[in-house]
Amino acid sequence: MYAYGPVPSRRLGNSIGVSPIPAKICSYSCIYCQLGRTSTLQAKRQRFFPKEDIFRDIEKVVASSSADVITFAGDGEPTLYSDLGWLIRTTKEEFGLPVAVITNGSLLFNEDVQADLLAADIILPTLDAGNPDIFRRINRPHGSITFDNMTKGLSAFRKQYNGQLWLEVMLIKDVNDTDEQLILLRDTVMEIQPDKVFVMTPIRPPAEKWVECSDPDRIKAAEQMLLNAVTVADVEIGDFCVLEFASAAEAILEISARHPLRLEQARAIERKFAKTGTVDRLLHDQKITINHYCQVDYISPERAKAFLESASGSFTDIVVDQIKCCTYRVKLRSKNQERQHRVILADAYYDNLARGLMSKEQVLEYCFQYFVNNGLLDRLEAKFVLRDICRQYPEFEKGIKEMIANGESRYNAN
Repeated sequence: MYAYGPVPSRRLGNSIGVSPIPAKICSYSCIYCQLGRTSTLQAKRQRFFPKEDIFRDIEKVVASSSADVITFAGDGEPTLYSDLGWLIRTTKEEFGLPVAVITNGSLLFNEDVQADLLAADIILPTLDAGNPDIFRRINRPHGSITFDNMTKGLSAFRKQYNGQLWLEVMLIKDVNDTDEQLILLRDTVMEIQPDKVFVMTPIRPPAEKWVECSDPDRIKAAEQMLLNAVTVADVEIGDFCVLEFASAAEAILEISARHPLRLEQARAIERKFAKTGTVDRLLHDQKITINHYCQVDYISPERAKAFLESASGSFTDIVVDQIKCCTYRVKLRSKNQERQHRVILADAYYDNLARGLMSKEQVLEYCFQYFVNNGLLDRLEAKFVLRDICRQYPEFEKGIKEMIANGESRYNAN
């Protein structure tokens, strides 16, 4: 099911959602993502599904419901879908509804992406940081995406786009809500010149458990400093359209996979089907789980919980220090924890991985970012030889090499 809803949106009203990509394929792995960590970190565009199949799904949902807008959002980053421009244009021509795109904005330096989005009525890109360090800490981008090309892409798109550009800033306590960071954000926002700025807070359970909402005084400061931004901190209000679902269980599982449901919303859905007890049965059968966040109970499909638990930690900093010759100490740190490994990276294997692109320290930073992104830390001993672990798991070497190759531009840019 590519199209769904309408669902209540805090910015867009009654919105038909469209997801043109598989779940959790994204160019970022944001620490606050309500859908959990990214399972496939990707910056290359492709046609994941036939565009005609997606359009027919949109057609069915539009025919059976009433909506204010059709929104391409995805369970990851929608601009990764290479036929997005065709979908936007065809949807507008056929249905006459406004079209919005919720995007992280990471690929707007790509001229093809810019061309695809020009036909949309509203573009809602993300901007969470005013400098490269906080950008990497919050958004954890694919290695080929730098802060510089991301912001330049947003500015370049703004200059040629005639629709509404609404920037969304996710404010996170003690990360990007200090006066220093807000000033940097303000300067970047002024360069982009959006029509609106929304200050968001992570009201739904985030990918990393340590992420917290900013305090009210910090939210107020952000409103004032970010060109009179509007804060969107309340939960959405309204009913979910469930006509396309065959049962209450199907509706709850499908909707919560894309849009985390409050427990009260899930129970309202079961009442629509006159199937009281569906939520309790799903809990008993371990098909959903309850997450308590910000004094609210949310449900999520068990597969989302399983992925979160398979990931090996909420680490935001990776520090590599040389001990001697080919032996390095790698420290992984977060707000609440620290992990340490001793790694042997022999010269010959370093040459095999890096091919002169970067230093050993940078290679190891990429290795451990790959391990973190893919939930692999628990497979590693406290001390290990990188060549041996990659021989044991050949997919590790392939993934690491791809990250290194894609990250070349990042280090050249610095």
